[in-house]
Amino acid sequence: MSDKDESEFLWLDDIRPGMRIALPDTDCAAARVEAYAEMFDAKHPIHVDEAFAKTTKFGTRIAHGPLPMAASLATLGEIFGTALIVMTRVGSWDFYGAVPAGASVPTEAFVIGITRGGGGRTAEVTLEMRLTDASGALLQRGEVGLLLRARPKD
Repeated sequence: MSDKDESEFLWLDDIRPGMRIALPDTDCAAARVEAYAEMFDAKHPIHVDEAFAKTTKFGTRIAHGPLPMAASLATLGEIFGTALIVMTRVGSWDFYGAVPAGASVPTEAFVIGITRGGGGRTAEVTLEMRLTDASGALLQRGEVGLLLRARPKD
């Protein structure tokens, strides 16, 4: 989790439909790409062999598609902290462009739905996640559901 104070997190009370949530850039460092390849035995040369990758249309090694997705989802804990009870689902996720190994990818989320429950103290919040390149071109887009709690009452 984060070193933030509880008051610095976003709570259910702070969330509104249509709201944009700035997220930390998604880190696709070369070391992460290599660790992912090892962990999942996903060693296609486009990910692990720079000489091979230079012969492709990308001209360099690229991150595995699910790596930026997972890394971006992991940053949600930094934003919501203990307001985040659980991730309820990952919906459709589309891949539009390759992420170069070593890239740090701008990432943001938009609140596209709130379904209240738990006596108004919890709700499932649906976010649309967007990962872009430095020029703003869309690389990945997907949906995630989070069960969030309201700010604790003093």
